[in-house]
Amino acid sequence: MTYLENRNNSVIALHQLYCKKFPEYLKDFLKVPEVLRINGIEQNAGIDYSGFHIYKYRYSILDHSLGVALILNNFVSNKKQIIAALLHDINVPAFLYSSYLIEKSNFRKEDDELSTYDFIVGSNKLFEYFFKNDVDISDMCDYTKYPLAYNVRPKLCAHRLEYFLHTAYLTGMYTLEQIKEMYDDLFVTANEDKMPEFCFRTPDIAKEFCHLTIECGKKYRSYEAKMAMKFIADTLAAMIRREIITRKDLYTYSDRVIMDMGLSCSDKRISDRWKYLTNLNKVYTKFNPIEGKKCFKLKSELRYVDPLVRLFNNDFDLRLSDIDKVAKQEIIDYLNSDTDLYMYGDYED
Repeated sequence: MTYLENRNNSVIALHQLYCKKFPEYLKDFLKVPEVLRINGIEQNAGIDYSGFHIYKYRYSILDHSLGVALILNNFVSNKKQIIAALLHDINVPAFLYSSYLIEKSNFRKEDDELSTYDFIVGSNKLFEYFFKNDVDISDMCDYTKYPLAYNVRPKLCAHRLEYFLHTAYLTGMYTLEQIKEMYDDLFVTANEDKMPEFCFRTPDIAKEFCHLTIECGKKYRSYEAKMAMKFIADTLAAMIRREIITRKDLYTYSDRVIMDMGLSCSDKRISDRWKYLTNLNKVYTKFNPIEGKKCFKLKSELRYVDPLVRLFNNDFDLRLSDIDKVAKQEIIDYLNSDTDLYMYGDYED
C-alpha cells in the first residue's frame, strides 16, 4: 500500500478537513524514499512508546508535514511554498526531539547533522524534479522565509496550527466537528508586522483555540514527556558510544528500526533499556538533587498561540490577549508556570 492508502482513518479525516481536494502534484513527492523515511519517525519524539499516557497515538513527521502543506494549499496558491512545507522536516533524525537532547560529546567531530539541502541534493528524484521545473533549491531549504508557513510564537502559522489541531483531535481533547469549527473560522490577513498570518473571525472561537494550545503545550512540557525523551536520548547516546549505531544512522533509519537495533544488540544494558521503555511510567520531582539518583533538569519550549481576532465591523484585527482579560490571564499563568524541578525515574542501570 502507498503512504496515502496506509494512513489511518483519523489521519485521513483530519487531512481531508484541511483540504477537501488533494493536490495531485504532491503525490509524486510522497513516493520519494527520502520523504517516506519520515513516515517512520513519530511527531511525539518516541514518548508514545513509553508507559506514560500522554499521547498514545501514531502521527508521523510525514503526517504532520503533509498536514501543513494541505493547510497552506487551502489558503494560498504558491506551489513553491506548499512543497517547501511538505519537505520542511525531511532532515529530522529518528526520535526527533529526543535525539536533539543527546549531548554533543557523544558524537565524533566529523559527524555533522544533515540539513534539508543535504537531503534534497542527495535525492535523485527531488533534485531532478527541481532542476526540470527550474526551482531554486534554496527556496526549498528554509520554509521560514514563508511567514504563513512558519513564524515566531505566539503568532499563528500553518506549522503551529497543524501541530495543535492534530494533538487536540488525536488525544480526544476535541472532536473533529469542534476542530472543523475552529478551522473554518480562519482567514489570512496582514498582522501588525505587515506579514500574512491566520486570523479568527469569532472571538469566542479564538479564545477556545488559545485555551486548546495551552492545554497541548502543557502536555509537551510535562515532567512525564521530559522523562520519556531524556530516557530515549540517554539510550541512543549509549548506542552511539558503543558503536551500535552512528549519528548518520539516525538520519537514515526510522524510530522502529533504531529501537530494534538496540533490542537485538549484544549489549544487555542497552537492550534492557529499550525493553523497559514501555514500563516507564513514573517520574519523581525534587527541589534539590537526591544523592544516588540520576537527577536532571530539562528546559522545554512554551508552546501556545495568542491569535489575531477580527473586530469592529471588520475594520482591523487585534491579539486575543488585548481584548479578552480571561484569555490574557490564562496566557500569563501558563508563561509563569514551570516544570523546572529536578526529576528522576525508577530505572537504574
